[in-house]
Amino acid sequence: MPKAIRKPLPLNHNCLYKVKTRKRLAELFFTTEDKLISIIDGKKKYDTFSIKKDDGSERQISAPNIGLKLKQKRLASLMHGLAVPDYVMAPVKGRSYVDNAAAHIGQREFCLLDVENFFPSCTDKRVFWFFNTALECSRDVAALLTRMTTDGGCLPQGSPCSPALAYWAYFDMWNQINEIAVQGGCRLTLYADDITISSDTNINGSDVWAIKRKLENYGFAYKIEKERHIRDKAVPITGCILRGDELLLPNRQHKALAKVRSEMRDPNSPNRTKVRNQLRGRETQAKQILGYHERKTITTLKASKPITPAAAMDMKLLKLMCPLWRFPLGEYQHD
Repeated sequence: MPKAIRKPLPLNHNCLYKVKTRKRLAELFFTTEDKLISIIDGKKKYDTFSIKKDDGSERQISAPNIGLKLKQKRLASLMHGLAVPDYVMAPVKGRSYVDNAAAHIGQREFCLLDVENFFPSCTDKRVFWFFNTALECSRDVAALLTRMTTDGGCLPQGSPCSPALAYWAYFDMWNQINEIAVQGGCRLTLYADDITISSDTNINGSDVWAIKRKLENYGFAYKIEKERHIRDKAVPITGCILRGDELLLPNRQHKALAKVRSEMRDPNSPNRTKVRNQLRGRETQAKQILGYHERKTITTLKASKPITPAAAMDMKLLKLMCPLWRFPLGEYQHD
């Protein structure tokens, strides 16, 4: 029997809502009050190291110890059950970077913004505000949850609950930003620290300026070098290329897929198991992007009740005419 999908809940239906005692909080984390406090306030809570990003710069990662990580995972699972607006694409169960790009299908003008140092800019004061004001927890419970989820006065990169808290600690700001876009006749989506604004006519520069000012008012900065304004051209959105009504693979993904396939065809290629796994990963990613329209069409047909013989035949034809495991490599799209 398929697992039932949990219906998203509003804030006041979450089990963390109005938790007033540390004992009750500990029960929600399947432990005792003393043990929870010892984990949260223990020594050597994080292992800090750096990894290189694609642009050559370094990102600092703060990985929690196993005890703290388990509690953060529990908190993340509680928060992932909260209902979020349609414009929020991550971290939301059932929504992906492909859905983020697909939300702008049919639009003509685009503005892409990237928040700089996203997690380090999310302060412990705003995290406390979320638990104390939005969830109406007592001050000592909110303080304990804040210590559980922050390090050095901000959200650590490497914590399982940082992605969800980065949205919820500032959900009032994001709602205001979305309202600016909607009132300007635009469509906005948020994928972690990536903001995409689009319009089927024109994006008003004053609306973009107002969104930037709102970010700055809440202590965020945006990457000037990554800001892009594109009109009537293919646009890169969170790992996809959107051209009119089509979702396409970026040029770099085409090349990477071709390279792995070439290595797989070489009988003398070392570590074929690793290459095979890379190929599966690349093809799965390609299926997610290139097969988006077919999946949506099939889902729509399946949702119609009852499924008529004609509808069943349409689904079979779609699967035969659009084999998702074969992709042409001749047409590359620019990043």
